[in-house]
Amino acid sequence: MNSLMKLKNYGLLVIVTPLIGLTSCGGGSSPKTTTLNIYQPSSLKLKAGIPVQTQEGTYTPQSDEVWHSDARYRKLERELFD
Repeated sequence: MNSLMKLKNYGLLVIVTPLIGLTSCGGGSSPKTTTLNIYQPSSLKLKAGIPVQTQEGTYTPQSDEVWHSDARYRKLERELFD
């Protein structure tokens, strides 16, 4: 019975050791850039007459505009209708 327990422990040791080695090597694989920008504003305020580049082309607002992100719009909507 005792030898069976030792065999199980040895088996776990054989499986876990390579996993520790594989996961501990990942520290050096982080991006080297310092310009990682994950911030997304909740709203954009656009001035009339100033062109803005979009994926579809250039957009020039005719009057001052405020654009809300989907998350902000949904939050405002919930506040108004709840």
